[in-house]
Amino acid sequence: MANTNRLMRGAALGAVYAAAMACSLPAQASDAGWFLGGMVTSKVLSNAERRTQAAEAQAYRPAPQPVQQAPAQPARRSKESQLQELDRLAAGGYITPQEYKERRQAVLSSN
Repeated sequence: MANTNRLMRGAALGAVYAAAMACSLPAQASDAGWFLGGMVTSKVLSNAERRTQAAEAQAYRPAPQPVQQAPAQPARRSKESQLQELDRLAAGGYITPQEYKERRQAVLSSN
């Protein structure tokens, strides 16, 4: 926001300087440069003003409220994937052979 204000002040000073110089110098063919400079300054000022207004509008806009959702049901894994995971655990030494047999039997007997 401070950069926008600084930019607006600089552009306004440039416009004032350009107007002062245009009034003090005689009209020449190069006055087109002053005209174009004024157009650019006008565009910069209007863009800065729009950005400032957008930033202020966003700052005062209330934050969106989170949507409340029902807790998700855990996904049921297939028996095959459960048995493959048990095989990996047993092969990696993370469970004992006795635990492997018990868990395998539990998986096979579950619905």
